[in-house]
Amino acid sequence: MYEFGCPSCGLMTTELCRIGENGEFLTCLGCGHEGLLKQISGFASPGVSKGRSSGACSSGCHGNCAGCH
Repeated sequence: MYEFGCPSCGLMTTELCRIGENGEFLTCLGCGHEGLLKQISGFASPGVSKGRSSGACSSGCHGNCAGCH
């Protein structure tokens, strides 16, 4: 699973693809732009809270808990 971003509209998508796929042949579902950019994504492990009792994300997390956990 790799994350790709559209350089035209900024839409992010996750695709199952082969190792080394760079996104040049992928098409954006939002605007139709051909050629998406591979993104560097953080590893997330559900249920790991590093000492927090609730495990809830901070208000600025936006779904990627690499920075708040």
